[in-house]
Amino acid sequence: MNSHLDKTTPSYVPWAFFALAACLLAFNSWSGSVIPGDDAIYAQIADEALRDGRLFHPTWQGALIFEKGPLVIWTLTISQWFFGKTMFAVRLPGVLAGLALLLAVYQVGRKVGLSKAAALISVGTLLATAVFYFNARRPMMDVPGTALGMWAFVCLLAPSKGTWRSAIIGGVLLGLAALTKFVAPIPFVIALIMLQFFPQFRRVKPLLAALVVVLLVAAPWHIAMLAIHGRPFFDAYFVYNLFNRMSDAVVGQGAGFTYANWIFSREWALIIPWLAGAVVSVFAAVKRRDDGLVAVALVIGGVLPLTVSATGISHYLVPVAPGFALMVGILARSLGQRIMVEVVAAVVLAGAFIVANGKDLLRPDYSSGTQAICEGLNQAGLQTAGTWNLHDPAVTWYCNDFKGYLYADNPGVLGATKDIPMLKDWVIEVDDASLLDLASKRSIVITSQEPIADLLAKAIQLGLKPEVVGNSNTRAAVLLK
Repeated sequence: MNSHLDKTTPSYVPWAFFALAACLLAFNSWSGSVIPGDDAIYAQIADEALRDGRLFHPTWQGALIFEKGPLVIWTLTISQWFFGKTMFAVRLPGVLAGLALLLAVYQVGRKVGLSKAAALISVGTLLATAVFYFNARRPMMDVPGTALGMWAFVCLLAPSKGTWRSAIIGGVLLGLAALTKFVAPIPFVIALIMLQFFPQFRRVKPLLAALVVVLLVAAPWHIAMLAIHGRPFFDAYFVYNLFNRMSDAVVGQGAGFTYANWIFSREWALIIPWLAGAVVSVFAAVKRRDDGLVAVALVIGGVLPLTVSATGISHYLVPVAPGFALMVGILARSLGQRIMVEVVAAVVLAGAFIVANGKDLLRPDYSSGTQAICEGLNQAGLQTAGTWNLHDPAVTWYCNDFKGYLYADNPGVLGATKDIPMLKDWVIEVDDASLLDLASKRSIVITSQEPIADLLAKAIQLGLKPEVVGNSNTRAAVLLK
């Protein structure tokens, strides 16, 4: 396959490239602080699972959590068991999944006829993509789910031999993807179904067999959770995470705005290569060339689920990225096997990587203020009652034995959190009586710099004597008394 095109690419080059990619993914993964959102929640869920031995009944703040599949939580739990409650343990599963996804993209590129150099350009494009790199260094479901789905795609992409074995392996991988994130297999199933219309990819029976295997792998956990937890699991896992997110923008400002904002603010350096690659790939697909058909199918498979969801979050774009990365490799192939093409691609992709990911590479520090406040309280032997008008789950990760709540009287904070199932038991709408009750217990609340003035004024107006007992660049701890 492409042997006449690969003579200029030594066999050690792919190995060296993936070693570099592994170093870039892992660099500084042990430093900084966790993102104060779902990242902190999932990390804390794994910590509680390890502490309480509740692998099959995950909790956050002691309350059962049903939002996501179990696979990433299990890997995070294992990682923390080996490496402790550290940032390296939190980021390691994502880093490994990111490397696996890069390898899968290379494998797909080679299977559809790209040379080593063109396939590596596809991998380099994905590595330079901020939505990939940023999310590969997070304790989230998107990159692991996409990696499993992409490797299933490799297995099911018209295997030349061992068809049924490949179908079983592909089905197992898709089933594991569903246990990572319920919708994770969908982009790859869509792409595979599209390719069945072309003779060179038509493997209907093995694909159907793989889908049966998916059910055998993914169904037992879902059935068990429904049997054990009933309506609460169904409402959180299916109603909220699927149907509500499809019909309403439950978080963010709407899908279109969110995706456009991410692309033009973080991915702008790759927009021209993506567009040029898309044009070349569409022409290749029209000519029924393998590489064009596969790349277009992957992009459509990744984009279609986004069009039916009113909720848009930037990490939803992760499954779209591999298809566009392959398109850039196809663009390089169309320009010919020339050393100048490879040099220019290397320079462009290196520049794009630095522009998009330089800050996350060098300083992956996202909640330093919360970390500093909690460390100060921990050293003083003080506990916090919660946060004030501040949704910051990082406090549950950094403050020792945190058992607090999110106290809020701000309509914006209440509106953004009240309908999220995992937060319902954590958010408390407060009034003057609630504030007086907190003060009677000499409670400490953590807040940000913006609402602190309002909190102090409200407390003084009620005759209290609030005291700022901790202050960092973005957070403050206030003792109510």
